[in-house]
Amino acid sequence: FHLCADSWYFPSPIYNLLVDPAPSLVGLSILTRGGQVNGGFLPPIFAGEMPLLREVALEHFTSWPTNYFHNLSSLYLLNQVFFSRPTTLAFLDFLENSPRLQKLAV
Repeated sequence: FHLCADSWYFPSPIYNLLVDPAPSLVGLSILTRGGQVNGGFLPPIFAGEMPLLREVALEHFTSWPTNYFHNLSSLYLLNQVFFSRPTTLAFLDFLENSPRLQKLAV
């Protein structure tokens, strides 16, 4: 699933497409042109249910619910918002909980 938008805010009509669980979703990219994207926080998507998700690319999103993205093999974080980046310890905890991660680009 690929989504590219000029800007994102919450709540936005686009989120209506991202509410239901996505049990077959394998890849997800959410790319935006604006740096002020919901304060850098990715709101709840797909009811938190993306069990097959392996590849994620996020632009301008630096934070997401803690139970997301734990089975990833690839993670691409683009144009991260400086003021909302996780601490080094929080990011290392995320990596520790991502044992299948093979590719990381920040």
